[in-house]
Amino acid sequence: MALIAGLLSFFCAAPVLSQSDSHLLTEAEAIQRIDNAVNFRTTHISGYSVKELYSIYRNGDAKPAAQVTVKTVYTRGTGKDYTPISATGSSMLRNIVIDKILANEKEMARAENREKVAITSANYEMHPEPGKTTMNGRECVIVTLKARHKMSYLLNGKGWFDAADFTLVHLEGAPAQSVSIFAGDTKGRRDYDHIEGFSMASYAELHSHSFLFGDTILKIDYSEYKIDLDPNASKTP
Repeated sequence: MALIAGLLSFFCAAPVLSQSDSHLLTEAEAIQRIDNAVNFRTTHISGYSVKELYSIYRNGDAKPAAQVTVKTVYTRGTGKDYTPISATGSSMLRNIVIDKILANEKEMARAENREKVAITSANYEMHPEPGKTTMNGRECVIVTLKARHKMSYLLNGKGWFDAADFTLVHLEGAPAQSVSIFAGDTKGRRDYDHIEGFSMASYAELHSHSFLFGDTILKIDYSEYKIDLDPNASKTP
């Protein structure tokens, strides 16, 4: 599920994005704005906690086959820790899918790995599309993106970025490399909300089809964020 973990890259071109009626952004300027937004978030958030509800649905069933709720605590420089709150349904699915996902997320959140999956131009090639569109009630620029490396934690797809501050609003696509947990075709999406001025995940959904598991949908709901700010960080992007 760490497939939702990256974005972006760099292609210079003629002006294509309207920042306002009086100024046009080139692709290079748009990408720089996205990089700046990611860097601002990274340097300003020293940690956060969030409640995450993982739900697995099988073959069109309306009721989840398994659910796990955890409290996640992220600390910059250290990574993520998970505390189980509740678990129901198939223990096999919880062990094979959800526990594996949490272990992968914890590994990629470590300081030495985080840059490899960050939403920056170092990890993606990208093309901003002309014009703007509305996504989740916010005016956005759509960016077509391609992972620079074949990793299941990166994706090939599109990102929707807020046209005002270039923070991430919505992401969808397929893993740049097959996800071993789901031995078949996999695609996903993730939504982000502005929380205390930062772009934070609010909902994610991963669809997979394989001979072993059939049609599987993993949904993740994020709630009860508490964000710790770095008091030494600059207050301006």
